[in-house]
Amino acid sequence: MLDQLLGAHFNLMIGQGLPRPAPAAVMEQFASAEIAASDRERSGFELVFEAGRSGTVAGVFPIMTEPGLQAGSRVVITATIGIRPHVLMDGIIEQAEFTPAEADSPATLKVRGKDMGFVMDREEVEAQHPAQGPGEIAMLVLAKYAQYGILPTVIPPTTAERPNPIDRVPMQRATDFAYLTELAAAHDAIFTLIPGPAPLTSTAYWGPQPRIGLPQPAITTDMGPETNVSGLNIENAEAEAASVSGQVQDRQSGQTIPVQSVVPLRPPLAARPALANASTARRNLFQTNGAPTAAQAMGEAQAQSDASLDTVTVTGDLDTSVYGGILKPRGLVGLRGAGFAHDGLYYVQSVIQKISRGTWTQSFTLNREGVGTTTPVVLP
Repeated sequence: MLDQLLGAHFNLMIGQGLPRPAPAAVMEQFASAEIAASDRERSGFELVFEAGRSGTVAGVFPIMTEPGLQAGSRVVITATIGIRPHVLMDGIIEQAEFTPAEADSPATLKVRGKDMGFVMDREEVEAQHPAQGPGEIAMLVLAKYAQYGILPTVIPPTTAERPNPIDRVPMQRATDFAYLTELAAAHDAIFTLIPGPAPLTSTAYWGPQPRIGLPQPAITTDMGPETNVSGLNIENAEAEAASVSGQVQDRQSGQTIPVQSVVPLRPPLAARPALANASTARRNLFQTNGAPTAAQAMGEAQAQSDASLDTVTVTGDLDTSVYGGILKPRGLVGLRGAGFAHDGLYYVQSVIQKISRGTWTQSFTLNREGVGTTTPVVLP
């Protein structure tokens, strides 16, 4: 148990194999935690503890000998706001850093780790996946990790094909995590591990950015007592949006065919997307590393274009006691008070939770494909 903080109740579980609640002696030395969650990179954490010397054995720092804080230990951090628990992190400790005491600063132990993608990123694999589309490959690979509480959610891309084994066999020469990430990027999808919904479980999501569903409580700026954000910054790199076109020789027919990206299929979040601005939009040549079929080339071209579309980036900091909840990545959130051009819905790309006794802030990065809102009202 961390502490009763800002109306939130925190719990820390640690241990080799099956983690258990951290001993009271460990939690008495807790100083802070930082948890970074992203939709495209492995989420990570850092726990900081004061490292006091033993009162009975010279040269011994008891916190350093705690088995649950050694490399390879599993760490589960949960927070309960009201009656609903939220899993903030489920991961593995990868490294530790010890800083001796100096002047008025106590000695500290910092342990760092990543999410449960750790178990998927340890062994490079050479494997074939004949007659399987990307969604089928993702399900097959993820099925190996059920023993770690990793639950797969796979949404196959609509433009994907199931290759004829006589023509082409998908090959894997990488760790499972790296291969699924690469496979997702080729189809404008993401592969990410989401902690929860229950402790000791994670959801392995492979599919398009989840830009649907109910938005989270709004981020509010410049609205007097309703303001809940600080340091808000909005950047619009409109000239980075690009369509993709070119030619490819179809491997099946041998004919040269044109390739052209089209309007993206994902739900729009902006009324005026950057790609629609003919004065700034780029036209990129289609790039491929192999000899795809026509259908595969179309899907790759669309993925290359879609990767450039999120030109508006919003960053800032939330005081959790004012915001009143936990902002989660891989979903939608409303922004209000920033004017007609910038109000509306955004996709939450990443969130960094910074927790210490008495404070809890959340640094966020949001994005969307242009300016102007697609919704007339952003609810608090």
